Amino acid sequence: MRIFLELPIDAGPVHRARLGYAFRLFCAIYGHQPLLEHKDARSADISISYLPACRKSVGERCVRISNLYLPRAPHRPAPPPIQYVHGDDMTILHYEPVDSCSPDWLAEIFEWVSCADEYSVTERDSVGRPLFAATYAGRHRIDIRIPYAAIAMQILQREICKLIPQEATHPTSPDKAVSHFIITTHDIDYFPVGRVNAVQRLIRNAVISCLLANRPSLGMQQARLAVKMALGGPNPLDQISILAKEERRRGISASYYFMVWHLHRLDANYTLKHPGVLETMRWLESQGMEIGVHGSYTCLDSSSGFECEVASLRAQGFHPQGGRQHWLRYTLDRLIPALERADVSYDTSLGWSERIGFRAGACFSFPPYNFEQERAASFLEIPMLMMDQALWGEHNEEQLFEKAVAMFATSRRMGWGGVSLLWHPAAFGGGWLSPEVGNIYWRFADRYSSQLERWVNASTFVQSVSQRYVDAGLLPAERIFKTREGQFNPPPEEFVHA
Repeated sequence: MRIFLELPIDAGPVHRARLGYAFRLFCAIYGHQPLLEHKDARSADISISYLPACRKSVGERCVRISNLYLPRAPHRPAPPPIQYVHGDDMTILHYEPVDSCSPDWLAEIFEWVSCADEYSVTERDSVGRPLFAATYAGRHRIDIRIPYAAIAMQILQREICKLIPQEATHPTSPDKAVSHFIITTHDIDYFPVGRVNAVQRLIRNAVISCLLANRPSLGMQQARLAVKMALGGPNPLDQISILAKEERRRGISASYYFMVWHLHRLDANYTLKHPGVLETMRWLESQGMEIGVHGSYTCLDSSSGFECEVASLRAQGFHPQGGRQHWLRYTLDRLIPALERADVSYDTSLGWSERIGFRAGACFSFPPYNFEQERAASFLEIPMLMMDQALWGEHNEEQLFEKAVAMFATSRRMGWGGVSLLWHPAAFGGGWLSPEVGNIYWRFADRYSSQLERWVNASTFVQSVSQRYVDAGLLPAERIFKTREGQFNPPPEEFVHA
């Protein structure tokens, strides 16, 4: 469907750029063709208008929304949330409509997906990340398990369907064979580089489990594993090959993110120079897995840090298309330009390490908004729905499972997905987290990975859906070519048809 956006007459360039971005993103998710030039208005099937009366050129099919958005500098916080109820729909708004007028749905989409308020947060946690309590969701006690940007899109689509009833109320997937995408990822924070190193790590994990996590039984189990390994037993933290083989057996291709350098004490315990690292990476590719970059702890502290790490991996013959920041340590004003300089296709850093939910209110992928240049970024952000560590505090596997299943159900109900999961290889085997956390992953995989709901690696996902964002004017056309040209080695034929 062709939709014409009629912006406010008095809207300045920044106002137009931001609302236009939100409009194009809405069209990309729902499969519409966005029209923003007045010369194209007559060919539109329907219009979305900020004017009191729609132009005659677009006919009678017109959805009017209120002109409420107030552009502000990124360092200024967003207005407080307002509860909104309309029929069966209940959500929260940044801008309150007057009387019975429709909310400014494009402004709501923009506020959530751009993470505009997060730029105003100056409080940092112990590793330099924005403090959750100081974020928009934290200080207003907003339930982050609800994808508010997706709800705004859904209500806007319903308004369109009132005028064009034959239109689907649910977003259509770019791939007709897939109803929902889950992107599976693994950060390699630990690599087996020696028996002494592994024993020390197991002992440290045992202390943390006993004293910080209030899991004495898990701590005792990890202490026993440390003793067994010291006496010549296997390393329970060495799970990379076991994980990959089990994924391949289930027909899952995942993304494995490796660190290039060790420049800070909080970086991983290896570099590319350690014996076995490059061989493991090449073996993973032979198994149909993707190799990406796990940005080091300090890589965003300099303008070229992440770019150099990507270049180093490419120099070894790999074709990294993206990855995730170590410790999720980043601020968006540094992350976005760093990824654009590195010329990658995607990122999976947007999420919370200790919380399950939608950091940008989105259960879909999107190009982040570049405030510095007032445009969409040149890569896709694949928001992280959950990671293993967020389930650590629970003791009951069934409660863990149902809690996480609810998030899958929400994503599926609202669209075709495009969110990522993070399970570290060391999360399996009981050497770091409880065995229940590893079991949850396999229960997810066995329950959800199918032809209609595909568990894929990030690069495959980007290659499958990029055209939709290019057509909406959000990604440059050459992005698709670069993704295909730089694609990792294809998986074996029997793996593809598993």
